[in-house]
Amino acid sequence: MTPRTGAAAVRRAVGGSVRLEVGPDYPDDYLGQQVSKLYADELTDAGLICHVDSDMVFFRPVSPADLLVGGRPWIVRRAVAELGRHRPWIAPTEGFLGRAVAYDFMQQPPFTYPRWLYGELRALCLERHGMSMERYVAGRPPRGFSEFNVLGAHAHALHRTSFAWHDAGAGAVPPLLCRWYWSRGGIDARLRQELDLAVGGTAADQSAAQKRSGGGPAVAAPFGRGRPG
Repeated sequence: MTPRTGAAAVRRAVGGSVRLEVGPDYPDDYLGQQVSKLYADELTDAGLICHVDSDMVFFRPVSPADLLVGGRPWIVRRAVAELGRHRPWIAPTEGFLGRAVAYDFMQQPPFTYPRWLYGELRALCLERHGMSMERYVAGRPPRGFSEFNVLGAHAHALHRTSFAWHDAGAGAVPPLLCRWYWSRGGIDARLRQELDLAVGGTAADQSAAQKRSGGGPAVAAPFGRGRPG
C-alpha cells in the first residue's frame, strides 16, 4: 500500500505482479500509514493479516506457517520495566485503550493479527473517543500513536489465548524472518551491500547478509514512511 503521492514510482518499482493499493495522502504520513494498517481488513478477505513496513526486509522465504505457533499468530513482547527511560509509545497506547499497559509489543516483525481484531478496535475507538479510527489517529500529535502497540495491547488484554506470546530476550522467540532498519538513517556502502544480498542474492548470500546484520531479534525502531504490506 502507498499514499497517492509517489504511487507511480512505487508501481514502477514493484512491477505488475504485485497488487498495489493506493490510499489518500495525509498531512503527517507517519500517522497516515498507521490509519491504513488499522483498516487493512477492508482491503483483503484473508483471515490473518501480516504487516511488513517499507523499512523491513525479509532474509528468507516465508510461508503462513512461519507466522504461527500452535496455529496462533505469535507476538514478541517486552516488559515496560525493561525499556528504560525510552518508552514513547506507552502513554499514547494507554490513552487510547483506557487501561495500563505492561508490555511493548513492537519487538519483532513481521506483525500478524486476525482480521476480526481491526473492526473490534475501530468500534472501541468510536465508543471510547466518539470518533472514527481515522480521525483519531490522524489527529494525534507527531509520533503520537503506535498501531502495533495498540493492536498488541488490546489483544493481550482481551484475547490472550488467541495468540502465542513470547518474551523478548527469553531465548525462545520465533525464528527471525526479517530485519528492521532505521528508515531515516540513510544507506551507507555496507548497508547497501547487505540489502543487495538480501533481496537479490542466493540463499547463501541471504544467510550471510542476515549474519552480517547481527542475526538477532530486530530492534524496535520508529518508522519512517512505512506502509503495510
